[in-house]
Amino acid sequence: MRIADYTSRRDTRVNLTVSYQSAIDLLLSLWILGERMAGEGLSDLDLGDEWFDNLAAGMSDKTRDDLASLGSGDVWIGLVALLPEAGLGGSVSDFIDFVKEYDPVDLRFRMSQCWDIFDDQYQDLIADAAEGKEGAAEEFLALEQFDKPQMSRWAKTLETLLGLTPQETKDQIVGILSSFQDEVFAPYEKEFRHYLESDFESKRAMTRRLSPERVIEIATSGITLSGEHTSSPIVLMPSMVARPWVVVSSGPDFNVYAYSVSDENLDMDPDAPPPWLVKAYKALGDDRRLRILRKLAESDASLAELAKDSDIAKSTLHHHLMLLRAAGLIGVHIGDTKRYSLRRDTMSEAAASLEYYLNPNSTEEDLQ
Repeated sequence: MRIADYTSRRDTRVNLTVSYQSAIDLLLSLWILGERMAGEGLSDLDLGDEWFDNLAAGMSDKTRDDLASLGSGDVWIGLVALLPEAGLGGSVSDFIDFVKEYDPVDLRFRMSQCWDIFDDQYQDLIADAAEGKEGAAEEFLALEQFDKPQMSRWAKTLETLLGLTPQETKDQIVGILSSFQDEVFAPYEKEFRHYLESDFESKRAMTRRLSPERVIEIATSGITLSGEHTSSPIVLMPSMVARPWVVVSSGPDFNVYAYSVSDENLDMDPDAPPPWLVKAYKALGDDRRLRILRKLAESDASLAELAKDSDIAKSTLHHHLMLLRAAGLIGVHIGDTKRYSLRRDTMSEAAASLEYYLNPNSTEEDLQ
């Protein structure tokens, strides 16, 4: 599982809430389609390329052009952080109505900090740019934070949005949300809602008996947090569209972790093997991934250390690590640095689950 991390870096104790909103999958669909239009397609999504191709084909020319004109999909990640404010369990229509009533200057202020890389000293400047004060947008976009290569597309998106009036910006965002929902997404909202509700109930029940850290680890397939990454309250929200990614969006009062609906909460053929078991053995069926696991069996490691020891390019290594995380075979600790580790319990659980699947009528004593 990959992580698209838009969070800030502060330090406090973990404060966890579990929620769900149908609009999360609409926003993440727009994020993924926006990235694809910008030539930055996301790989290994469980729904597959054809599903997103069909979404794109179903949009009107105007909606497609409006979405492409933004230059990136990041703007929709900024809106993910608004979901908890819109209330628990709301529909897409509820969220669109919520955005319609949102102050346009505040909306632009929130979207301008989609990548939360700006210190408090810049808040007044960002507020002036959001308000549309003369010269503020140019001064904001000239900050050195935008000099990094990965920020170039986001800078162009901001240039487009801040070139409009605040009300025009909100009208464009609401227009895309509304037309995308009406043209292509509404059937999927109905289809996905059952899974979101089931997973929400499952994770909410966990919060009554497990620590916040353990609930986060289970929901995200192995993410553990420390230090500055526990700065703000965390809101867990399940998603179907981004499986197997974890997408993290930063708000002023909390960080939203859009995690994948777990396999056990998906309807499936009762005779089919558990999806996570299939993922585990597929992940093991590659000599490069076995080498990575062997390295992690010795000690945890950073991406750079794994790339050096395995002689695998970082871009390829990301793919292998995502498959291993999606299978629950490794975990990642996010603190001052990001470090990967072997989840030994999953190895034994996979072997036991395979034996049980092959012999479902066996007793526990028979399988020992």
